[in-house]
Amino acid sequence: MIRGSKRGERTVGIEGERVAYEVVRTDRRTMALVVARDGALCVRAPRWLSERDIECFVRDRTEWIASKRAEAVLRGRESPTPLTAEECATARELFEQRLDVCWERFSQAGEIKPRLRLKTMRSRWGSLSSSGWMSLNTMLVRMPVECLDAVIYHELCHLRVRAHDTAFYRELARYVPAWRERREDLRALL
Repeated sequence: MIRGSKRGERTVGIEGERVAYEVVRTDRRTMALVVARDGALCVRAPRWLSERDIECFVRDRTEWIASKRAEAVLRGRESPTPLTAEECATARELFEQRLDVCWERFSQAGEIKPRLRLKTMRSRWGSLSSSGWMSLNTMLVRMPVECLDAVIYHELCHLRVRAHDTAFYRELARYVPAWRERREDLRALL
């Protein structure tokens, strides 16, 4: 059940607890739920969408919200140990090598290979900028190569499909048929 307070705060019942959430309306076409590191819940919704539709969206996803909030609590308690100097050096060499391997299989005529940047990121495994930089989380050096390759292919697929929609995941599945399993492996550690 979803309720609003006197101050206009929206709440949803999750596992016997009232959880507040914020609604941010934008020019987007779809809704999205975001669970912050501290467990705060935000719903991003199109400006034209009714309150009732937003409430149904949140209520239908209470199990997912509970799971993500629990993960946020665990992440807050467990900070990964920093990389050693050896791991940092290994990461650069390994990531460049794996990007080359993935690019050879992925690239089509006219596509430009992204330049590689290594970053320590707290909430992402990778990203691809519009200016042609692929950033990879240095912590991937501790993951199996299948997970590293999955992240690289994920970012490369953004060269062809920017959004995380059906077309994107269809493209990703061409290169990483077990992308769902790799995603779960990665989520377990970030």
